[in-house]
Amino acid sequence: MSLTSLSNCLSDLGHRERALEMIQEAVDLDRQLAADRPDVFNPDLAGSLHNHSLCLSALGHRERALEMIQEAVDLRRQFTEHRPDVFNPDLAMSLNNLSLRLFDLGHREGALAMVQEAVDLRRQLATDRPGLFNSLFAFSLDELSQQLTNLGHREQALEALHEAAMIRSQSAAA
Repeated sequence: MSLTSLSNCLSDLGHRERALEMIQEAVDLDRQLAADRPDVFNPDLAGSLHNHSLCLSALGHRERALEMIQEAVDLRRQFTEHRPDVFNPDLAMSLNNLSLRLFDLGHREGALAMVQEAVDLRRQLATDRPGLFNSLFAFSLDELSQQLTNLGHREQALEALHEAAMIRSQSAAA
């Protein structure tokens, strides 16, 4: 966890290569821990893989970034089978990242499918706990709108943006 935090701080300060080294070390350690106790350490591994993907993407390593986030999504899907209430927020976050990585590599239909899944998850989360998840739901709707626009579905993109604006307006009023 400390290596991940250090990686995030280094990245925020523009030290991307060093940030990548730290998150790679975190992934390696999490893999070792998860090999012995997957039930305990796979959630940490998924988080480190997610952050590794972000670092790789920031440095232009698109294919490797896609591999890392796909692995994180696969792990997080397993967790949600048993504890969706706990792990759906993390899965939705990784699905958004996966969507962006797919888009970076020109897989627009796949990107749309992943962001739509994130929207669906966050819609349910926001229904259950709006104060906690409305802003993330609106963010996913923004991403959905962008993906729809990229595919020429402008009316659907406008609908998603409108819904995001309504959520933000309601949140601001509250």
